[in-house]
Amino acid sequence: MNQLFTLAIENWPIIVGALVVISAFLLLRMYSEPRWLPYEPRKSLVTKSELRFYRSLQKAVMDDWEIFAMVRIADLIKVQKNSTKYRSWLNKILSKHIDFVLCNPVTLEVVCAIELDDVSHQRPDRIERDKFVNRAFESAGLPLLRIPVEKAYKASEVRDLIEAAIG
Repeated sequence: MNQLFTLAIENWPIIVGALVVISAFLLLRMYSEPRWLPYEPRKSLVTKSELRFYRSLQKAVMDDWEIFAMVRIADLIKVQKNSTKYRSWLNKILSKHIDFVLCNPVTLEVVCAIELDDVSHQRPDRIERDKFVNRAFESAGLPLLRIPVEKAYKASEVRDLIEAAIG
């Protein structure tokens, strides 16, 4: 034991240097960006039901509006700047999205948002989410059209619903 202690005292610069190098390596590894990130591509931007509706929506809108899919609500409406609890209201819309958005083809101004309601919208948590989203869009003065999922859609009926929603 005495020899080990003596050896450590005699070689302290080497030991301290090794500890510094090991510490630096561990810190760099801990704070550096990993080479591999746990992401993979989604198979599709929309579900099969949404894609079926999208095809009918394309026929319904013709060239009158541009269609965008899976748009964040926070990109469609915003919290008024001087609102109390601004961050709380913003957080409520940051992670939510709308299935489809119709925009003016020249200005890309949002004309109408469309939610395709499947069976998941009957769950209690989705019912509450939908109530909030409805109120948010109503407060912002932006039309929100809810369409139930169907096996097939008639473009003319979809067009009529859109025109009724936007007035």
